[in-house]
Amino acid sequence: MDTNEHKQHDLVNRLDAYAAWVGELRRGKSPPDLPEETADPLAKLTRELRLLADVIARREDQLNKLFEVVHTVERGILVEDVLDSTFKSFAAIIPYNRIGCAFLSDGGTRLTAFWARSNLGPLQITKGYSRPMEGSSLQEVFRTGEPRILNDLESYLEAEPQSDATRRIVAEGGRSSLTCPLFVDGRPLGVLFFTSREKRAYGKIHQTVFRQIAEEVATVIHRSRLFQELVERNQSLLRQAEQLKEAANRDALTGILNRAAVMTTLERQIRANAAVGRTLGVIMADIDHFKEINDSHGHAAGDMALHEFTRRLSAILRQSDYFGRYGGEEFLLLVGDTNREQVMHISERFRLAIAETPVDFGAASRRITASFGIALTSGAGESAEAVVAAADRALYAAKAGGRNRCVIA
Repeated sequence: MDTNEHKQHDLVNRLDAYAAWVGELRRGKSPPDLPEETADPLAKLTRELRLLADVIARREDQLNKLFEVVHTVERGILVEDVLDSTFKSFAAIIPYNRIGCAFLSDGGTRLTAFWARSNLGPLQITKGYSRPMEGSSLQEVFRTGEPRILNDLESYLEAEPQSDATRRIVAEGGRSSLTCPLFVDGRPLGVLFFTSREKRAYGKIHQTVFRQIAEEVATVIHRSRLFQELVERNQSLLRQAEQLKEAANRDALTGILNRAAVMTTLERQIRANAAVGRTLGVIMADIDHFKEINDSHGHAAGDMALHEFTRRLSAILRQSDYFGRYGGEEFLLLVGDTNREQVMHISERFRLAIAETPVDFGAASRRITASFGIALTSGAGESAEAVVAAADRALYAAKAGGRNRCVIA
């Protein structure tokens, strides 16, 4: 083979290699090594193809990072989880030391800070910080839909000294910012603020990168926000239901358990104490001469007597004890894990707490007393009604014995 034939054969081989290389690249596979560069004109093609491979590799890496951002953000459920994921995942594609998110509020007339994460100085813009949109430079950002770059915040603040938000960000340590509007179905939702401690941190590439995933990020944030509002609304309804249930179990005048609630509690406590072999003390209390208080001082004084009786006993009850109004001036007290001697001692403390200090009715003060009937139960087979009946008989004996005393069944 002469020299010309050899050169032609080599050229064909090299062109075949280039064709194979481009084919592999087109199919998304790793292309084979190109022939070694020489001084002939094909050397330039070799260099350009290698540069093309580098550009494609970088572009593929960038797209993978963009996909990972969206995928990571989508893993969140509540809006703060989504935004926390945003803070962590955007670092791969946009430089920042701080991210803040604010939503349009009051019908789009204000922008209100919702969330921020930062490794700059202490946050100067926190949740709830709000500024009017009227006259704000952000109106232009929403109008164009384009991310805005401010690469020298200190100079911007000098030119716009009225910008309180910029002053706060500079105070945190921010020196450049990328402001990215969020839209859902063409409607403005809010803004993501990227802030760097370095000047001139942002360029057109960062605008382009955010633009490519802005719709997906805005949609995920919007959905998570709606979900969180639904969760919070349900929690509020549950709290209201609990409050209504609690109110239904309380006596309207004294605030302690009403008759139905204290009897239900008594049934539960009988079973619970019997299950662990403990004795439950049931005390029936009755204010002495209550009708006389009403007749002498009026029904308002009677209400005051009931309030004061409840307050004094509530102050010395143990956390494990229960207190309810059985009806009129009669009350039930449930004392767990006790015995005959202990429950008598507790009842005496109750009696003295009522009798020692007169009750001030405004126009007059009067010493009131109460009688206490006590029953003990340790068997799950006993009904609440039977135990209360035993305590009521003991109370009747206390009344018959002169009142202001404790009697155990």
